[in-house]
Amino acid sequence: MQKLSITTLVLALGLAVMPLSSQAAPESSTKGAVSSSIEKSASNAKSAAKSAVKDADASKAEQEKVSLNNATAEDLSKALSGVGLKKGQTIVEYRTEMGPFTKIEQLQEVPGIGPSLFQRNQSRLKL
Repeated sequence: MQKLSITTLVLALGLAVMPLSSQAAPESSTKGAVSSSIEKSASNAKSAAKSAVKDADASKAEQEKVSLNNATAEDLSKALSGVGLKKGQTIVEYRTEMGPFTKIEQLQEVPGIGPSLFQRNQSRLKL
């Protein structure tokens, strides 16, 4: 009787384990495919979010730039580091006398605006 019980138990365990082991490979590959798909979706979402942030930053940066050809002395003094109302007025006077700027680098021709001040503010300038 004991012999029959052990054999039955071994067969039962063998049959119970057999389907699990045969299902394990497809299940893990399915999990891998699902995980891969989820990772790709997450990666795409991160890329889209980064792109949106970059676009928003670029748009914001463009809005924060001051136009050398249209800004008032007050606008220039608020937007540019190291430029107060007096230097802002000097820039406006230079623009009035010499005509509109054709390159932002021309700002260095304005008395009181040197290379270091220009470099510090170059990213804040537009024509």
